[in-house]
Amino acid sequence: MSTNIKKVDELLGNFYKLFFKSEDMALKRGIKCLTHTELHLIEAIGQDSLTMNELSDKIGITMGTATVAISKLTEKGFTARVRSNSDRRKVFVSLTPKGASALTYHNNYHKMIMSSITENIPKEELEHFISVFEIILDSLKKKTNDFRPLVITDFPVGSKVSIVEIKGTPIVQNYFASHGVENFTVIEIMESDNKDNFILKKNDGELLVLDILDAKNLIGIKKD
Repeated sequence: MSTNIKKVDELLGNFYKLFFKSEDMALKRGIKCLTHTELHLIEAIGQDSLTMNELSDKIGITMGTATVAISKLTEKGFTARVRSNSDRRKVFVSLTPKGASALTYHNNYHKMIMSSITENIPKEELEHFISVFEIILDSLKKKTNDFRPLVITDFPVGSKVSIVEIKGTPIVQNYFASHGVENFTVIEIMESDNKDNFILKKNDGELLVLDILDAKNLIGIKKD
């Protein structure tokens, strides 16, 4: 690691440690009953109504973690669950007036702290910092997408994918296990002439032909 890269790593690490510490102190002064995770869920919901899937994807946590946190937020009166009229299987989460007030408090704190820590930086230097940081952020987004778990049917033909989760019933999971497909198994996406079939190749060269719906139970990340 070069000296400059190491310095960037240290600066970013120190910034976020201090920022989250100050945010924690602000929480204890203003909204003592909320955790950081709960506050960030409130921020992610904002003025929208989101399903649990949408919410967990947006904030980058598992469905289980999001469900537990939303249950606690609902008990505390910050969020409400509403079942869809068109699809009763879907449940939307939105902020209550109490949740909206917490969001306003959080947003005002962010504006205040960012204004106070940048007020003595010359305009030209701040604009240069913003342009450089936007480049860093764009690069990070691209790298994050490479590590984002996807249903294996979303990967293009030829991709090598490491399985990170197997969904479905115990019967489906046992089927994959009996064919040597488990967590951390590396497979290659193969071309199929039948749109209802999905073909993958294991490291040992064995081809596994799956029904497209069964294949959607496999979640993976791109393997370099």
